[in-house]
Amino acid sequence: MRRIGAFPAAILPLLLRAQADPDGLLRQARTRIAEDLAKLPKYTCVQSIQRARYELFYGTRPKRCGEVAKSRGAREQARLLLVWTDRFKLDVTVSEGTEIFSWAGARQFQSEDVQDIIGGGLTGSGDFGPFLMDIFGTPSPEYRYAGLDRSSGDPVAVYQYRIAATASHYQIKTGPRAGDTAILAFEGSFSIDAQTGVLRRLTIIVPDPPARSETCRIETEIDYKPVAIAGTPVVLPQSTLLKLWDPDGSRYENRIEYAGCRAFQSESVFRPEVEGAAADTASASSAPRAATQLPAGLTLHIALRTPIDMQTAAGGDPVEGRLEEEIRGPTGLIASRGATVHGRVVRAERHFVPGSFFALGLRFESVVAGGAEIPLALEPVPHSTEARTLTEPLKGQGIGMFVFHGDPRTIEDLESEWRTTGRLTP
Repeated sequence: MRRIGAFPAAILPLLLRAQADPDGLLRQARTRIAEDLAKLPKYTCVQSIQRARYELFYGTRPKRCGEVAKSRGAREQARLLLVWTDRFKLDVTVSEGTEIFSWAGARQFQSEDVQDIIGGGLTGSGDFGPFLMDIFGTPSPEYRYAGLDRSSGDPVAVYQYRIAATASHYQIKTGPRAGDTAILAFEGSFSIDAQTGVLRRLTIIVPDPPARSETCRIETEIDYKPVAIAGTPVVLPQSTLLKLWDPDGSRYENRIEYAGCRAFQSESVFRPEVEGAAADTASASSAPRAATQLPAGLTLHIALRTPIDMQTAAGGDPVEGRLEEEIRGPTGLIASRGATVHGRVVRAERHFVPGSFFALGLRFESVVAGGAEIPLALEPVPHSTEARTLTEPLKGQGIGMFVFHGDPRTIEDLESEWRTTGRLTP
């Protein structure tokens, strides 16, 4: 005779309720989610993003999305070759229902479009809050209870949903211009802890993006966990996996980890102005900054003073350099030799096809002179064909690209040449 273990008395009623009253559990979860969404503008987290691109390396490439759909799965995985990968770190928060971003640790939030900060490649947003606003804030969403899932240990109640395009804020770019976007309907499922009513996982699927987006399918999976910030509990994303398939069978993957979640300090003044102006905190606005700017046409030689670990480097990491020669302008000495130059890593790319190399992108933003920071507007002077090739698409962004072959561990004592442009880079 098979023995049946007894459930703890406190758990059994909850399990029964999840089975007998899925609507009640869903109402409990929606109330908790609404409370957490209302708190989001008070918090910011660090996103660590690793992006990757895979391509089919043998056989005939599909040319239509129908062929891509047939090839997805284990067979596709066996034929995919990792082409490149890169890493970024961003701060994210929510303002007026929209995510806004900056480099991790920056003085101000910069933009609501991630690509304004990190440039090209697959980018996504919405997982810090806006997806939940669409799914749980819609007046009449389509939900369907799918049952209990015990496969991961603690039982979770699984629900399916569908959001029509008329209720969606999910956008995809369909062309190079700012207005080239389309609103997407999407569907998926979410899991609620049957014991606590806390959201555990959310999946978002766009099975048929518009053809002009040159995308066949988009899948997002977000895991959540409760976090205590300044003594206040809130459920926030823990990790996100975003996958996108192209018509030629290529696949992009973005893996995002959340950490360092914190509340804005009471003495900070947060004024997001994502249309190009600053959103400074009180502490940032009080930092010394010279009113002057270097004239165009000056040459700066900068030696990197911060060792860069190529195994962990990410776009957003701050770096310091030093001037190898003094800077003089029409009125005399501006900055002495050895002055500190502040900047950051803005690209940390590993390429595997057609050759193996690491591409490091740097941007220097200010130089310390006379006890104040002078903002820099620079363009790199590349000294190799490879560096010129990589830097060419980044013209106007003040980014210098440096190429390292093999498997370098640490970059130290990197010297570079720059020219002032007279126009500050956003």
